[in-house]
Amino acid sequence: MKIYLLPLLLLFLLNLSAQEITETNTDIIFQHANQAYQSSDFQRSLQLTTRGLELAPDYHDIRILRIRNLWALEDLPAADKDLEILLEKVPHYEGVKILALQRINAFQDKDKALEYLNRVEKNYPDDISFMVLRSQLYLDTKQHKEAGTLARKLIRANNLSSGDRYILQNILRQTVTDEVGINYQYIGFSEVYNRNDPWHSISGEYQHTFGRTATIARITYSDRGFRDGTLYELEAYPVFSDRFYSFINFGLSNGELFPDLRGSLSVFYNFAKVFEGELGGRVQKFNEDSFYTGILGLTLYHQKFYFNLRTFLGPEINKQFVQNYQGNVRYYFNGIDNYIFLRLGNGISPDERVLSTQALENPLLEAFYGNLGIHFSAGIHHLFQVSVGVVSEDLSNNRNGTQGIGFVGYRYRF
Repeated sequence: MKIYLLPLLLLFLLNLSAQEITETNTDIIFQHANQAYQSSDFQRSLQLTTRGLELAPDYHDIRILRIRNLWALEDLPAADKDLEILLEKVPHYEGVKILALQRINAFQDKDKALEYLNRVEKNYPDDISFMVLRSQLYLDTKQHKEAGTLARKLIRANNLSSGDRYILQNILRQTVTDEVGINYQYIGFSEVYNRNDPWHSISGEYQHTFGRTATIARITYSDRGFRDGTLYELEAYPVFSDRFYSFINFGLSNGELFPDLRGSLSVFYNFAKVFEGELGGRVQKFNEDSFYTGILGLTLYHQKFYFNLRTFLGPEINKQFVQNYQGNVRYYFNGIDNYIFLRLGNGISPDERVLSTQALENPLLEAFYGNLGIHFSAGIHHLFQVSVGVVSEDLSNNRNGTQGIGFVGYRYRF
């Protein structure tokens, strides 16, 4: 009996399917097709959209849905034919531009993606989304000069979304080939410290980009009057994907002022287009003692603003747990190289190379740190940074000390 019921059941389902597709109301067809698509019944939805286009070839929403069905069923040639029809007839119809961008991003071969972009972009002259994508494809196809030139032009636009701005910032980070720089830092002390000599620090650095990895060699000399020291560092920013990169730093010194050895590692991951998370750690070694610090960070890119929160936890010294909480804000007023910035912190982080030894010497140190500055470019090659800051810290005998900080930096990009 079961043998006979199975063919009857299949015949019934086929008849039912045929009855549904004979529907002539295209709005109802589109509604059923969309429901089937939402239920992941792509084959059924494809049948309905095909029927709908037979009845109404200019029903653009049905054609858009058929493209999505064909993508889901991995029939790219058929989907491309439908997309070409939309791009030729109604390139500005709602949803068509998004389809074109998604199709370009779907190419595994980035050279072919760039070729497709060249054909499609004529429908959207001066559209910022396609221009940002072009800059990214230039980078993917190893046309670094073209990628950087276009990205520097685009990032000055006022109509950039936060996601596009993040993409362009990454492109610019990866397309700088060489930079040399020199920095000077001055630290003066209030009278309560009973010292007249300020601290002076000067550093020189060279940056070169290997592929997608920026590498920096740096030498920092610091003079505290009664003693001085030199720190030698090598750091890199390996980029693993458009969303995932890391920071690595290794430093050595003579142990007079700076740690004998310092190491840093952080990984960064971009999510939801405008957020970036950081997870990392630092280690500083003085003689036989090693001090470890864990780091958590979260960054939000919103239009021309950069908001960052970071927490430095550790080390534990004499059963006291050193902690630092820090907030950073930037406002970009003309491209990635031109911004004002503000940093506020409770405690001193290990990334403050000259100041961090104070926290290690006195784990009970209560300190508040503020820094305000500007970073700007003069033409393509010249970069400048100027900032002022203050550190207010609790000292012994219920005293409070204040340190004034000045910083000037210059970089030449070539």
